[in-house]
Amino acid sequence: MNQPAALLYDTVELGERIRRARQEKGLRQEELGERLGVTRMTISRLERGEPVSVDTALRALSECGYAVAVAPKFTRLAVVDAE
Repeated sequence: MNQPAALLYDTVELGERIRRARQEKGLRQEELGERLGVTRMTISRLERGEPVSVDTALRALSECGYAVAVAPKFTRLAVVDAE
């Protein structure tokens, strides 16, 4: 399975990615919030790049179908296709 890897460096980029993923899934902010057990306002803050818990952000990505890998900033990464 080949999927592009996205590198996100700040909360604004993360929020934009989550917004697009949510919209692609056809979910409203309220629906995603219900799935995560948070309010619509929390989802709105997340999508604007404002402070929310890391747990909420990671669960939102997962709920929208993304796999997540976290690495320290400026780390050299090599993506190897194991297939």
